[in-house]
Amino acid sequence: MEIERLVAFLDSSPTVRLLRADQAAFVVCFLRHSLKLTGQDSAISLSHDELQHRLTVYQEQLRDDGYDVFSGSPDRYLREWSDAGWLRRFLPAESSSPHYQLTRYAEDAIGFLEQSISRETRMVGTESRLRLVIDTLTDLVQGASSDREQRLQTLVEQRDDLTRQIDAIRGGAEIETYHPAQVRERFHTAVDLLKTLQGDFRAVEDRFEEIARDVTRGALDTERGRGDILAGALDAEDLVKQQDEGVSFDAFVAFLFSPQAQAKLRETIAEVTRLEAIADQRGAIEHVRAMVPSLLAEAENVLRQTGRLSQTLRRLLDSQSTSHRKRTAEVLQEIRTLAAKVKQSTMRTGEPVPSEIGLQVDTTLGVSSPLTRPFWTPPQVFDIAVEANEIDWETAKQQALKLAGLKRLQWDRMRELVYRVTDLQTSITLSQLLKHRPPNVGVIELVGWMQIAHEDGHEIDTEGTEQVTVTTEDPLTGESNTVHVRVPLVTFSKTHESENETVRKGKPR
Repeated sequence: MEIERLVAFLDSSPTVRLLRADQAAFVVCFLRHSLKLTGQDSAISLSHDELQHRLTVYQEQLRDDGYDVFSGSPDRYLREWSDAGWLRRFLPAESSSPHYQLTRYAEDAIGFLEQSISRETRMVGTESRLRLVIDTLTDLVQGASSDREQRLQTLVEQRDDLTRQIDAIRGGAEIETYHPAQVRERFHTAVDLLKTLQGDFRAVEDRFEEIARDVTRGALDTERGRGDILAGALDAEDLVKQQDEGVSFDAFVAFLFSPQAQAKLRETIAEVTRLEAIADQRGAIEHVRAMVPSLLAEAENVLRQTGRLSQTLRRLLDSQSTSHRKRTAEVLQEIRTLAAKVKQSTMRTGEPVPSEIGLQVDTTLGVSSPLTRPFWTPPQVFDIAVEANEIDWETAKQQALKLAGLKRLQWDRMRELVYRVTDLQTSITLSQLLKHRPPNVGVIELVGWMQIAHEDGHEIDTEGTEQVTVTTEDPLTGESNTVHVRVPLVTFSKTHESENETVRKGKPR
């Protein structure tokens, strides 16, 4: 783990900000009970009114318990938590009220605290985790190998082992069962994996939401056509499905949405919850009982996110199609108008209608031989050396002092000077005007005078030039420097009295 990456993560991660917050315990407790725990009083997402009501009740409970926290309005805290990246605020298609759900950063913070606290309150199981690692590695070796002989040998060994167990049970042998400690250990391992699985859905949702944002930004580019927008969105969606997270999620949905798999899973959960060794683990048992509905809701939530991507695409393409039809109608109307004008002109003058009215479309196809194409050559690879940008402290300090010493341009006073001077004489050049008011900001003030001349419609002769002398003062040393600048010939005149009068009276332009 590189130190730079670790420092950047600790400084910018919303998960770390939540754990470091002054009222982290109260925030995590509310978010966990409202949007994390599975049960009748919690859900994956809640509407603004429902979450606001729960937060109000939670604030009253804290005050009754003697905690002087969360004294502000619930709307304020929901807004702050959304801005901090702990809550995701979105508008469902079937609702007119915004909804909230936990972000993956809040899921990570809650999961870290749950795992840390549970290690202090229950035994640390190693045997079940070791068996889980071994079983996973064994399944990996078997599933990744395409060797037919090895696969056949593995299946034969499994069949022989099952045959020995069946014969032993039929022969009256004693059935080996887990010790209660082993039962509890495996049960808590399964519950921890389930909690981790529920939190992993947020990463998949964030990926699809990122695609939707990219599609929306791409649609703002007027040079891109409908085909380019659609192709970019489909390529991005295919890329997500081809990545490891997408492949795993598709396999998960296919398994979970299978009626046979659901029935088998529900039957297994019912048998697990009847075990005497874990009868006192009520919270974990309720979590496992709500496993199937919770996972189905999480999967449907991700699928709705992909549906929102499709809706975004359809909306953008429909808007572009409407604009194209409108532009086509405008062009046809212009053609009709021009044709009518040509007809009226020929009738009035008696001249025949031109026979060559229309468009010339080049329909010639360019055919080239595929043999003329060169062979593919790999692109040249350049080794980019990492440059270490070292900043001299004294240089940076001097630059900062110079930047702090810059003065603002007083636009109103500059326009007031133009009004007063042109009120006395018809016109005046920029060099003559600077004699009445020498520059006190620097060379940048010359740009300001030319900007005023451009905006107010004064004369700027780009072919003619004149030399202007500007005296500047170094903010560090206090020394005066004289600079001679050649600028376009700018002439201020009294032809814009109404605009100058507006400025003189203090009214906005």
